[in-house]
Amino acid sequence: MLTITLFVILISLFCGYGYWTNRQLDTENLIITTKDLPTPLEDLKITHISDIHLRRFRIDIDLFIQRIKDTQPDFIFITGDTIDRTEDLDTSLIQTVITQIAVIAPTFVIEGNHETSCNNYQKWRKLMHDSHATLLENEAIILTHNGQEFGIVGLKNTVTTLDSELIDSLEKLPTVFVLAHHPELFSDYVKNLSRLPLVAIFSGHAHGGQIRIPYIGGLLSPHQGTFPRYTSGCYNHPNSTAQLVVSRGLSNSRFPFRINNKPHLISITLKRT
Repeated sequence: MLTITLFVILISLFCGYGYWTNRQLDTENLIITTKDLPTPLEDLKITHISDIHLRRFRIDIDLFIQRIKDTQPDFIFITGDTIDRTEDLDTSLIQTVITQIAVIAPTFVIEGNHETSCNNYQKWRKLMHDSHATLLENEAIILTHNGQEFGIVGLKNTVTTLDSELIDSLEKLPTVFVLAHHPELFSDYVKNLSRLPLVAIFSGHAHGGQIRIPYIGGLLSPHQGTFPRYTSGCYNHPNSTAQLVVSRGLSNSRFPFRINNKPHLISITLKRT
């Protein structure tokens, strides 16, 4: 009887902590430094959002939008899984949420595996195009900040490269950022886009490893298995100066709890070394 009671207490604590964690929001401020950063781009601020999974989103929307505003971004990157694949897109509020975000700063969105596997992919694409954000599908856009041009690349789900003509057009730029949903493909992005002046690749998908163990990291991640390598924050690559920036995401998919793993909002500031 005592064993059963202890078991029930432990399960209740686990579920209660998971319930509470799902409704918190961790804003992490990170600095990316690079020696080749053009001076006009120094102190540029990017807010990185991933894995909203709106049907399973548990954070107060007004608080979420305010916290994005508080980061004072110049640009906002959303790296896929805006919806859950089980979401009814006829009633989903994802267009409204993305529009609220895009009012804060120019916002760029890519698809993840949940968009490509949902019941109405074309409906989702229309919702994104009808929002104030820019949907990038194996595309690049050249922007100007403080008079300095730079590029943003958005890759479709599991794609790791661009057409050679598009790479040619970006090669002359001093700085390029890449939005790509899958962090486990870091080496493929670096290899296939090696001609580009990559500063950072922004990803999500790993959900922080779902359960995070102190001093070890995430426990389990899709496509990375147990004790995944890329789950949260910045990572370096031995063959590139580009950094991988991984968001732990904002919601769950099928597993209902996040343990020691609050929903994650990243604010990046660029600095010259």
